Amino acid sequence: METTEKKHVHPCFDESAKHSHARVHLPVAPKCNIQCNYCNRKYDCVNETRPGVTSSVLAPFQAADYLKALDAKLDNLSVVGIAGPGDPFANPEETLETMRSVKSIFPDKIFCLSTNGP
Repeated sequence: METTEKKHVHPCFDESAKHSHARVHLPVAPKCNIQCNYCNRKYDCVNETRPGVTSSVLAPFQAADYLKALDAKLDNLSVVGIAGPGDPFANPEETLETMRSVKSIFPDKIFCLSTNGP
């Protein structure tokens, strides 16, 4: 019997996937444990693609609805992440609720989390 394993491709770490696989960062974590200029929320530009840069923060249920709508529009959405606009671990309730929701709705998507550290 032959088995086929689904290859998970992350566009941030696989050069060949950069133009064929889409990713989205859900802005559900506004609090931060450090003060830096990376997650500056003054800008809301379609050309600004850094994770964490957003003009609004979503509640976990809003993030799930946004993800459903985006997935319906994009055939190649393979990665869902939380990267701010603060630090996901400084917002544990929102982060964990969003993670549980994403996993239950989209079990085959790659989940990505970006943090400042411990």
